[in-house]
Amino acid sequence: MSRSTLAWGLVAYGLLGLALSIVGFTYGLDAAGQIERMADATGTTLEAAARSTSAAADSFDSIDGSLVNAGESISQAATLSADAGATLDELSAAMNLSIFGAQPLAPLADEFADAAAQADELASTLTTSASSVSDVRADAAAVGEELGGLATELEALRDSVPDTSVPVRGLVALLMAYLTLPAVAALVSGLLLLRAQRMADEGPPA
Repeated sequence: MSRSTLAWGLVAYGLLGLALSIVGFTYGLDAAGQIERMADATGTTLEAAARSTSAAADSFDSIDGSLVNAGESISQAATLSADAGATLDELSAAMNLSIFGAQPLAPLADEFADAAAQADELASTLTTSASSVSDVRADAAAVGEELGGLATELEALRDSVPDTSVPVRGLVALLMAYLTLPAVAALVSGLLLLRAQRMADEGPPA
């Protein structure tokens, strides 16, 4: 391979790498921003579900007069838990974001997948509880105790979600910067080789 061919190859590689880096920065950071927003929304949703379930458990203290309100609170908690599970599942899938073959967020995917499964299970349990509220006046105390336990589980699940946002955009930006360095190095090396080749072809000044 001639020196000139190598130089042009390096320049082409560098330009292609820079183009891919620009695309990666544009779409990668946007996707990372969406992941951060979903993570923030998940914590809020789980917290709301825990409050609704706790309110349902407390309402059983007034027995008959609160059963209707309790049913509504349980249904709301079930909906919020299902929403949280869906968001966590989407977040788990989004964590498998691949950038030039690298998956820097893959280790977090399993944790969010487990949390999604727990949220779905809690939503199913809450839905079952809501459908039976009209038939449990005699067992109101037992149902209230069960809902209190579910509220505790939701609070524990909420505590398992980080309070601070995972710096996904920062991680993606660092990864893209790292992947951009070889392209810049190749481009600069190719241009220097071309300059040296041109100076050699022109020969020493007279």
